[in-house]
Amino acid sequence: MSRVRWLALAVGGIVVYGLAAVWVRSPGYMDADYYAANATEIVRGHGLRESFLWNYLDNPTGLPHPSHLYWMPLTSIVAAAGMALWGEGFRGAQLLFVLLAAALPAATAALSLRTVRRPAFAWLSGCLALFPGFFLPYFVTTDSFILFAYTGGLALWLTAEASARPSGGLWLAAGAAIGLSHLARADGVLLLVPALMAALGAERPRGRALGALFLGYLVVMAGWWARNIAATGALLAPGISRTLWLTRYDELFAYPGSLLTPGHLWSSGLGAILGVRAQALGENLMTLIAVDGLVFLLPLMLTGAWHMRRHPLVRASGVYAGILLVLMSVVFPLPGARGGTFHSSAALLPVLWTLAPVGLEKAVGWGARARRWPAEQAHRVFATGAVVLAAALTIGLYVPKVIGPRAALPMWDVSQRAHAEAAERLAALDAHPGIVAINNPPGFHLASGLPAVVIPDGDAATLRAVVDRFGVSWVILDANHPAGLGALYADPESAAWLELGASFRDEQGREIFLLRVVSSGGDG
Repeated sequence: MSRVRWLALAVGGIVVYGLAAVWVRSPGYMDADYYAANATEIVRGHGLRESFLWNYLDNPTGLPHPSHLYWMPLTSIVAAAGMALWGEGFRGAQLLFVLLAAALPAATAALSLRTVRRPAFAWLSGCLALFPGFFLPYFVTTDSFILFAYTGGLALWLTAEASARPSGGLWLAAGAAIGLSHLARADGVLLLVPALMAALGAERPRGRALGALFLGYLVVMAGWWARNIAATGALLAPGISRTLWLTRYDELFAYPGSLLTPGHLWSSGLGAILGVRAQALGENLMTLIAVDGLVFLLPLMLTGAWHMRRHPLVRASGVYAGILLVLMSVVFPLPGARGGTFHSSAALLPVLWTLAPVGLEKAVGWGARARRWPAEQAHRVFATGAVVLAAALTIGLYVPKVIGPRAALPMWDVSQRAHAEAAERLAALDAHPGIVAINNPPGFHLASGLPAVVIPDGDAATLRAVVDRFGVSWVILDANHPAGLGALYADPESAAWLELGASFRDEQGREIFLLRVVSSGGDG
């Protein structure tokens, strides 16, 4: 591929992802809030601890609490590195994510050139990576998306390289890349499966391949496991296994977490259990079709995958995609359908963009034979059309979700502005408010600096149990409350142990109530 095209991809990446970052001025949602808040703790020298609780799965005893016992630490570490370079605050935390996103088109072209060895195909793959559809705003915020696209894509590529050209160094590197993927997302461990299959199918000595693979993985993960043992007494963070027994997504916030047991799941009935998994399968398939494949690109991606089905990269990626779909539909259907598949499919994007031009060539070849299209001209027209359509869809998805009707007040930052206003009003009511119970503790902590715990799934009695257990002084109740608190939201003065301190409306006109805890006794 010519230097001009490499330069065009580099400049295009800076322009597209730089512009996308302009209106992403805050993390935007709880996952990204979490990583940014913990990056702040790291930069301030507090280490891997958090001053908030967003779930009760591990039966926490109080604040501060060991961090990253559910989500993995790499995203916060990268955000903290950006803060160290640029300064504390969201723009510093965002810096390295934007730079990585800007380099993704060139990185994708390099993968294509290495895999397909067709410069024209590499150019098209890189252009498609400029316009990632739904992923655009998520690549430039403090979440694991762009990191997993790199670490997961690298793990798949190194697995393919090691199986095609077996060497201890390549297997070691593949294991290390899988370890980095695991540090980015717990699902990253799934990448071990295609790597193990490739190592077992490699030419002898298989033992050396397996040993190098595991050594690379263990070298990266050993420090994290040592930290978990020091913080919790266990290799794996306690509580994560309880997500196996969810019957509703909101039970992720159940209190106490020990309510989630196999018996709890079975009590919902076999029909409900199967129904949840069937629904999750449908939603996860739609994610792969509409989000990863942008609908119109997916047939080209699948055609390219079929044509290159014997290539080690396609085999490894197919195994990973299949395992991910099963895990997120059958084992963890509720977290999977609510974002797990979306997050973890990012590892497949560079491979899918690499395969799309291969599929396009096959489709044009069929048209040339069946419809007598001029092949070269048709390929050029359809390739240009694919990029233009991807760009149009990306812009069409980004603008209403991120910018909205008022560019000066981006839609992406609605929750941050609500948290900032709640923090300001709370400061006017109480100079030392203590611990706050709220729907999004990491986001509120970022806005206020105050310790916070999540409002639990359940009714007013469950909320009061959390208030008593963690010494909560204020409850901030918004429209995204648990169903069991519907009566309290409708009449915030209905609980004798809560006193209405203030209220205001968010930008959608919905009430937000600031409730002071006046007593831990009385009826809820």
